[in-house]
Amino acid sequence: MRKVLPMWVVVLGALALPMAAAAQEERVGDAGGSAESKAIPPHSRVFITPIEGGFDTYLSAALVKKEVPLTVVAIKEKADFEITGIAESEKAGWAKMMFLGSGQSNEQASIKIVNLKTGVVAFAYAANKGSARRGKQSAAESCAKHLKARMEGKE
Repeated sequence: MRKVLPMWVVVLGALALPMAAAAQEERVGDAGGSAESKAIPPHSRVFITPIEGGFDTYLSAALVKKEVPLTVVAIKEKADFEITGIAESEKAGWAKMMFLGSGQSNEQASIKIVNLKTGVVAFAYAANKGSARRGKQSAAESCAKHLKARMEGKE
């Protein structure tokens, strides 16, 4: 009798495991929000949070240059979406300038666009520009280009 009880525990545990996994999978798949809440409609109002090193200014200029159909606002409360991010620059070292004759910097930037009504992350992108000729401008334009492609359904 004592040997039968542990066997039943193992069988019941094996039957319950797939059901628990399915329930977990349902919750995980649902956590990202619907495709509709991730959409960024053209002419939406966005607020760009200040980003260290002035990257927010480069990003704002890149949105205009790349003709991304968004309206940048200066007051967060008037925005539909908020853009946050980080940016890092690594200036060329003396060896790179001396031996390669290049003063180009390495640029890394990441942006995240959050729907302020739902809290859903609608877009995220990371740019890594090695030997960027125009520094932060190159990384900002890369972010803007990919955002526009996403809005147009090309990404």
